Amino acid sequence: MAGRLLTALVGIPLLVGAIWLGAPWLTILVGAAVLLGLREYHQMTNPTRSPVPLVLAAAWGLAIVVSAQMTDVWTNYLPHAVLGAGVLLSVPWVLVSLPRKDALVRWAVWAFGPFYVAFLLAHALLIREMDGGSDLGRDWLFFGIMVVFATDTGAFFTGRLIGRHKMAPSISPGKTWEGAVGGMVCALGIALLLGSILELGTPTWQATLVGAAAGVAAQLGDLLESRLKRASGVKDAGRFLPGHGGVLDRADSIVLAIPAVYYLLKFALDTSG
Repeated sequence: MAGRLLTALVGIPLLVGAIWLGAPWLTILVGAAVLLGLREYHQMTNPTRSPVPLVLAAAWGLAIVVSAQMTDVWTNYLPHAVLGAGVLLSVPWVLVSLPRKDALVRWAVWAFGPFYVAFLLAHALLIREMDGGSDLGRDWLFFGIMVVFATDTGAFFTGRLIGRHKMAPSISPGKTWEGAVGGMVCALGIALLLGSILELGTPTWQATLVGAAAGVAAQLGDLLESRLKRASGVKDAGRFLPGHGGVLDRADSIVLAIPAVYYLLKFALDTSG
């Protein structure tokens, strides 16, 4: 618990400051998280420990982050183009370098890393640059991150206090349905609060619905990372964050929740005020 508190005391002000300032500080923070996350993913999934897949994945991941920072959030699909180009450009390496046996499976596992870590996390930059990097994008990103934190915290403490019914024991034995409900209650509560005090350019009830979607996505992201760890036979993705494990252990809820917020803003809501 002491490790968790120490990490929170250092990490939360750093994250809030980067969101507030925007580029280049948020870009640097996301890029660092991507590199550390890809390293953890590589250690979990690459049994040969060869550095070549990690170097290629890191280059691809940073290209996605840079393209996300450069893009016009409402009209330009540059990160998607970089993601697709990376898939195509990696095929020759697969054909030449990987063993013929199970080459396709190994390539798919490798390619999932930059998508899972870099492409999904890069949506934080797309949200921050919304409306030209104005306060609107800053507030929406802050909203999404706070909903994720509220979901994780609510699920953790509710599960410890009253959790009885296992949600997915074969994937994550510690998660319970009671914890999931507690997480959603906290997600809705913080979404309602922030929706009423932040200038989000949309009615509070719509912001609350976005918060609900982010809360669901956060818990699914947590289960997805647990499944990856279970398949790799590890308890934690890494040890970079005291009390939390690795970067992926802390960002697992964010990787699905932030894209959920982004696509709801882009396709479902009118945030013009």
